[in-house]
Amino acid sequence: MQHLETIHEHKMANDIFVPVLKKMSLKGVKFTGGTTEYGIDIEYYELTQPDNNRSYVGVQFKKGNLTYSSRGTKGTVKEVKNQAEEAFDKEIHDLEGRSLGYIGRFIVAVTGEINEQARTYIGRARQKGNDRRIDYWDGERLAEYIIDYWMSEFIEYFGINLSEEDEEEENYEIVNEEYLLENFKELIKKCIKVKSTVSGFEFDLLTSLAKLEVIDQYNGGVPFSEFLIEIEKTEDYIEHELRNLISTLNFIEPEDENRLYLNSHAKNLTTLLETIICELQDAEEDTEDAYELFIGVLNS
Repeated sequence: MQHLETIHEHKMANDIFVPVLKKMSLKGVKFTGGTTEYGIDIEYYELTQPDNNRSYVGVQFKKGNLTYSSRGTKGTVKEVKNQAEEAFDKEIHDLEGRSLGYIGRFIVAVTGEINEQARTYIGRARQKGNDRRIDYWDGERLAEYIIDYWMSEFIEYFGINLSEEDEEEENYEIVNEEYLLENFKELIKKCIKVKSTVSGFEFDLLTSLAKLEVIDQYNGGVPFSEFLIEIEKTEDYIEHELRNLISTLNFIEPEDENRLYLNSHAKNLTTLLETIICELQDAEEDTEDAYELFIGVLNS
């Protein structure tokens, strides 16, 4: 429905929904949009049985959602009710039948949603016998009408490239930072607590060690030489920080003189990175993005 949001309501009614309603075999469909038309954008008529008398229907189109407000401000169900009452007084001259008619049914069509408060208000009014001549079409129903009766024309009208839209859908990521923050809040919080107790450089050492343990799969401890290559630093350069992480905080445990692994609360970093990889695999997404997501949520 985002394509409809890009054009004026009158243009939407005239260019899109006049042909849609005609394709639905409705009778006498015509565009009437204008400031003097009681808010009605399209008129058509239905034949009542058994006499085949014309019952006129007026449709008003609005972009966005329909909400409830006691003040009856713009875009609210009370505003619609007020406009409908005016529309019911509109005279329609049937030149063919040489008769005078009135709007018998008013439809408000919105491209968005009708929120719960508005639906409740509508339902209560109908239970009391009010507003029974007012109907509502939401964006989902409008989309159904377009798909069923005018889809190829809709694609042509907006110049939609379906291959590009399919590609965008394929590129949509299920497992992203927002998803991880929502579903693994407690685990991420534990990791951020570890981050708060060390310097920025020390935390880089911890995350690099987690990467080597999980992604490079050094399960029995990371060789010290591989650790130095990963961080691109010499042993002398990291001596002070490494001593703090091992001796003071117990965040790194030496397996022997040549191997390291994360320990104590810092093991949560390993758990988080493993969790991200598992989630990406379950969603059939590229695990190469795991470390970038890992760093992203820790910096959020």
